[in-house]
Amino acid sequence: MGPGVDKRVYIIPTGALSFKLQARLLADVTGGMVLNWPYIPNIPVDTVIVIGNIDMMPLMTPKTIRFKRLIWYTVIEGDFPDFGVKLAVNAYRPYIVTPSKYVKGLLEAHDIHVDEVIPHGIAYYPPDTIPPKDIDFLYIGEPQKRKVPPWAYPVLQALQDRLALVSDFSHPEIHKLKPKIAYQTQKARPLVWYPTATDQVIQSLYSRSKFYLNVSANEGFGLTPLEAEAFGAIPIAPSIPVFQETLGSCVYWVPVKPNDYELWRFGFLNLHLYHYDPKAMIETAENARWTEEQAKECMLNASNYYYKSVYKRFLELI
Repeated sequence: MGPGVDKRVYIIPTGALSFKLQARLLADVTGGMVLNWPYIPNIPVDTVIVIGNIDMMPLMTPKTIRFKRLIWYTVIEGDFPDFGVKLAVNAYRPYIVTPSKYVKGLLEAHDIHVDEVIPHGIAYYPPDTIPPKDIDFLYIGEPQKRKVPPWAYPVLQALQDRLALVSDFSHPEIHKLKPKIAYQTQKARPLVWYPTATDQVIQSLYSRSKFYLNVSANEGFGLTPLEAEAFGAIPIAPSIPVFQETLGSCVYWVPVKPNDYELWRFGFLNLHLYHYDPKAMIETAENARWTEEQAKECMLNASNYYYKSVYKRFLELI
């Protein structure tokens, strides 16, 4: 257990790499133990925290151990079948936490009570000085439709000569691109011609980039633009609900109409994919001017999301 913590806490992340990152950061603050399915010891605990999409919460909540308190730290980017979720809520009575008011609203639309909003924490605290910049644009995202929608490809293609891209270059559409700097993501299979982006590489790319070119169509929170802000990279982003909530006022916004989204069937989910005009994003990026003042504003905003600060609240919950 961590310093000052005398309670046994299990933290169980579901699939995505970002959830596993949040679990590690949360464990650092709470002194909890990160566990990965199916390796869950049958030992009674004070608190279980399950991190992941709301549809996975009933499946990932351990059935064979006793606990005094259950916390669901959960996210979603659209609609979901709620029958099993509501059954599990009634059975387990979890304390439900979301990382954004946007996600809170999506759950409450299904009459699922949300107890609290606690933002996801970022791993980096802004440095004292702005790092030197030698990359114009950076984007980190898997080639799935939410992270790189069809309307994003013209943007990446138009700006590829000035772009550092971390993605999966085995995907045919991504493979067509010839960015200035290219890395394979950690979760994608290794490729001979594309080095894998380690945590150290990603931090270096954040530091070197003037702008974070966020082409995704929706997020439940959106860690990478906030992490980029911590190093003085200014986001260029669609004005989707959660970004307007979290990214502050230093952003170059690309307009999105509030209800201009399509439903993307992803397993049992219907995720909301917001439309933006690729020409508008290209024009915004080409006309964007990086300034030290705006970069410092981004860094100040990112400092509000440093994990050691935002996750202190969990010490009171466990």
